[in-house]
Amino acid sequence: MSQRSDFALARRSCHGLHGAMHELVRSNDLVLLGAIEALLASANLDCLVADQHISALEGMTGAFPRRLLVREADRARARALLAEAGFGGELRPE
Repeated sequence: MSQRSDFALARRSCHGLHGAMHELVRSNDLVLLGAIEALLASANLDCLVADQHISALEGMTGAFPRRLLVREADRARARALLAEAGFGGELRPE
């Protein structure tokens, strides 16, 4: 199999596995992100913190904030949960 077809297959399978994601929060504050992750986990909502590795590579200068993502299907519930818990000001615009 060629490299190009391997890439296309990987893209299709990842998209099918994860589906569309929604960015809830973008921040360099690791404590904030951890608190929000714990809150979402307590409500049985899965999340993904993107850009962790690039943030580590750039030396924590803050040039690349981390993004907290949830499934598109969980978007409304997650946003309502964060707003109710007092994190409404941290939410990204819709």
